[in-house]
Amino acid sequence: MMIWQILAGATRGQAGLGMEEIMGGFTIWWHGRRLALRQKRLQEGHSYVAGIGRLEGIIVVLLALVATAAYGQEPSQRLTLTPSLSLGERYDDNIFESPTKTHDFVTVLSPGIRVQYLPTAPTLGTQFDFDYRADFEFFHDNTDQNNIAHRLSLTLASPLTPSLQVRVRELLQVSEDPSGRDERLSAPLGLRPVSQQQRTRTIRNEADGRADIRLGGRLSLGVLFASLIEDVDIPEELDEFRYTVGTELGYALNVMRDSRVFVAYQVTFESFRDNGLVPQENEDASFQVHAISTGVRHELTPTLAVNAALGYSFTSSDAPQKDGHKAVNANFELTKTFSSGRASLSYVRRLTSGQGEGGVGLEDTVSAIASINLTGKLKADLNGNVSWFDARSVTISSRSSSQRFFSIRPSLTYQILRPWRASVAYAYEYTDYTDNTLANLSDHRLLLGTSFDLREWLVLGLSYSYRARRLHGGNVTVGGVDEFSRNQVMLTLTAKPALRF
Repeated sequence: MMIWQILAGATRGQAGLGMEEIMGGFTIWWHGRRLALRQKRLQEGHSYVAGIGRLEGIIVVLLALVATAAYGQEPSQRLTLTPSLSLGERYDDNIFESPTKTHDFVTVLSPGIRVQYLPTAPTLGTQFDFDYRADFEFFHDNTDQNNIAHRLSLTLASPLTPSLQVRVRELLQVSEDPSGRDERLSAPLGLRPVSQQQRTRTIRNEADGRADIRLGGRLSLGVLFASLIEDVDIPEELDEFRYTVGTELGYALNVMRDSRVFVAYQVTFESFRDNGLVPQENEDASFQVHAISTGVRHELTPTLAVNAALGYSFTSSDAPQKDGHKAVNANFELTKTFSSGRASLSYVRRLTSGQGEGGVGLEDTVSAIASINLTGKLKADLNGNVSWFDARSVTISSRSSSQRFFSIRPSLTYQILRPWRASVAYAYEYTDYTDNTLANLSDHRLLLGTSFDLREWLVLGLSYSYRARRLHGGNVTVGGVDEFSRNQVMLTLTAKPALRF
């Protein structure tokens, strides 16, 4: 009865109540021991729901845009609504990812919904993908670890009018499980090793959007926005809040091939908040990054496209140690489309933050992504990057946090029979601290999975995952980071009927 009372309160006279407060009602009903801690954080102004209210507003606007854009579309274009409900049982031999293992059985109940709008014919049109899932985790022995995790992804691309094109992406992750924080819109850099291991609540909300307006003739104006909200309950790390706004003036060289040159300007606002261990004088670590660049977008062939830009960036801040940093910024991406897949190679150079450490750093990242259907039944994916982070200033530590980061993730999916699939994926990550003071980190992840379609809408799945971290060299380690190994086995039953309109 308590659940229905909470839901009734949320819909009766509480229209302004945010998602986290509603879910907080579930959490209070579920294990009331966290009520005092939640109230204390709210009283201190440490609200970890920053941005979720904004996200709900964006979703409402985007759904309205999709409905408007979908009206009058060709019959070949289809809207698919897929509600889902999954029930799983997981055995975990190291729930805290620590050298001393604590094992437990976990029951996972996962309701979700996915909305897709895609044109089935190769014509221009609105593309919309909204996917939300909540994971209710019930621990058999360690009931104080019961929690609710959320994952939301949103992608929208739509020509609202012949002269206005809109593209938006959003990714929200709320989780206490380190193994559930892997998906990112941006390339990982390994700059948050503590929160990536400890079992504690973290929130990451990453979004980017762009609107292109045709001014007339060959001229176009682009307006962009991006944001990052990362909230962690880790005293050794900072919360980060990043907002980017910018504009781009372009001139079309070839309208048919969408080739154009452009001049762009954008400014990024970086701010941080400590979690208890940061010296008071370093609490305000905010700064801005201004970037000016010029570049070109060109389709070399119908299947090969290049996007390149080169410019200059500098920082400004009230803090002298964060003011006046300068660097050349660059962006290069080469994309190849095959009849059976797609591959891309990119390089990005920019001034950015040190994330959990705060401060200013110069980041160079080379990334490669490929997805190819090798045969009718075998699909291969590859995702890898190499990053260099040169710390220019540090917020919460006097040590240098300059580092190199390497990551590679190959995976294979094989269709054994029509209803039966099997997959294998492996990920290797290595963080190298260049001053040789801190111990380097290597992470290994292996995932084996198989699924069988009992019905078109009912899927039975079995998976095994292994994760391990090793430390190499160095005199000291990052606080809260230890060697560990972790094994998980999970059996799930998922119902996901597809409703097409």
